[in-house]
Amino acid sequence: MQLKFGSLQLCTSIQIPKVLGGLYSEALYVDTNTNFTISRFKEILFSSLSKCQQLMEASILINEEDALRKLHYVNAIGLEKFCAFMHQLPNLINTRPNIKLIVIDSIAFPFKDGITLKQRTGLLYRLMADLNKLAVEKQIAIVITNEMTTRIGLSSGAIVGALGDAWSHRCNKRLLLSAPDPLANVRLAVLLKSNNSPETVGKFQITQEGIRDID
Repeated sequence: MQLKFGSLQLCTSIQIPKVLGGLYSEALYVDTNTNFTISRFKEILFSSLSKCQQLMEASILINEEDALRKLHYVNAIGLEKFCAFMHQLPNLINTRPNIKLIVIDSIAFPFKDGITLKQRTGLLYRLMADLNKLAVEKQIAIVITNEMTTRIGLSSGAIVGALGDAWSHRCNKRLLLSAPDPLANVRLAVLLKSNNSPETVGKFQITQEGIRDID
């Protein structure tokens, strides 16, 4: 749940007007496991637009239909469909230069079945190299969600990210979202890895308007 709401909110935040410090750009959402919900996206989007309109001058209006068109949704369920789309991704970005955020939700799902470990590793490494190149050349933020799994040890299991340690080391930044007390609606965001920031922990909650800080 946290992953879905977090990635949806990023797709709305990218549209914040430049006069408020935003990019006023577009987002691409690559859905590999049917996590995307248009009704939830609209809730978060319209709440964000309302907040922006309150902060801006009354003469500046934000059109809701235009805002919806700034999200480009791609259904890429299944390994073959996912790989085919990723191969065409650079061409898509060239035709839509206003896309400044790419969300892949999730990276692990297409690789669950029908592929060997060696094949999976090779595909993932090439994919990460291509995404890093695209991010640098086009100045695009790329957010990839991963799933959690249980690694069985000698005495007990541990909850770790799917796809193994080698994959996690290739990411520039890693953020772990968790819900230690779901009934209290208190969630944690732990910065596990960053090339320019120390490890830190932040608290947040999920509301109808999206993710919000906890005072």
